[in-house]
Amino acid sequence: MNFPWHSLHSIIGGLSAIDVPQLDVDGREGAVAFLACYGFDWELEAHRDEVEKIRREAVAFIEGELLDAERVPAEIREQTDVPELLVWASSEQPSPRRQWTCALLRVMHTAAHCSSFFNERYASHIREQVLARFEPHLHLDEEGLRLGDDDEAIALVDFEIKPVKPARSVLMKLLHKPENVAADVFDRVGVRFVTRDRLDALLVAHRLRQQNIVMFANVKPSRSRNTLIDLEWFQTELERLEAAGPELPADWRTARDELRRIAERAPAAGGTDERSHNPFSSSTYRAIQFTCRQMIRVPAPNEERGEVRFFFPFEVQILDEESHRQSRAGRASHARYKHRQREAVRRRVLGGLVDVL
Repeated sequence: MNFPWHSLHSIIGGLSAIDVPQLDVDGREGAVAFLACYGFDWELEAHRDEVEKIRREAVAFIEGELLDAERVPAEIREQTDVPELLVWASSEQPSPRRQWTCALLRVMHTAAHCSSFFNERYASHIREQVLARFEPHLHLDEEGLRLGDDDEAIALVDFEIKPVKPARSVLMKLLHKPENVAADVFDRVGVRFVTRDRLDALLVAHRLRQQNIVMFANVKPSRSRNTLIDLEWFQTELERLEAAGPELPADWRTARDELRRIAERAPAAGGTDERSHNPFSSSTYRAIQFTCRQMIRVPAPNEERGEVRFFFPFEVQILDEESHRQSRAGRASHARYKHRQREAVRRRVLGGLVDVL
């Protein structure tokens, strides 16, 4: 029996579809059936146009992001008949044509998953409603920026709103994920708090919960990561201090000074489950970050009544000033992060071609 081993490893073996070395499509008829199962009827012009747009985007991405002075071979770049590409990718004989075709199809597959219906249709509503959670709690006066306007307000060095992620950046991000689907992009909308020190970073997280700025029940646990301060150590130290008595001062400012001294002695946390850790982040990157989902409500189309509602994820990062400085200029710099990500994606998409380019 001729088992489609590569596909089976992807279905039941945990191998990502973009990591299989070849397809197992049986001729043109099998290729057309493959496309239909994927979601594209090759007999329909609208579907062919959609696939062609994806194909052109994939070629442009490979040449613009993964190659230096090289180009995709003309035979591959100019082949608009995608069923034929699927047949080439299924060749039993290893060849540069099969390698290049597989590279193109890997990017096409990922590009097909880049779109987010809700983000594309309701991006402005999503961004406005997420940011509306935070903006009423941010106050700027002669003393600077603060989260809150009461005695427990927290001084902020900065508050940043994540810019809209370009399409190519989303594609690059998905190409390094084992499960490269658009649902895995959790930071299309995001904010960053930069505090003076680690205690204030922890207090920001506390205030976000206390003031119902974020809903903790809607946080995605596997996306939470804390490498800034060992929370269990900090909790143990506070409990030990309280048990030894006297209790912390009743005055909040005095109590916070004592907590600050404790926090500065705290070791950095080790993070969470490594499966949720971004492999391209530097080990020196220190931050608290989590992903929360928010209920978005937008008016229904004119011909309908009521509203459209759905949950949409957004990311929150909290880090102290020193960690923020290092992330900009040190070993954890964003430029180095992007370089590591690009090299890994290049190797994953191009495979053995990397060694001959």
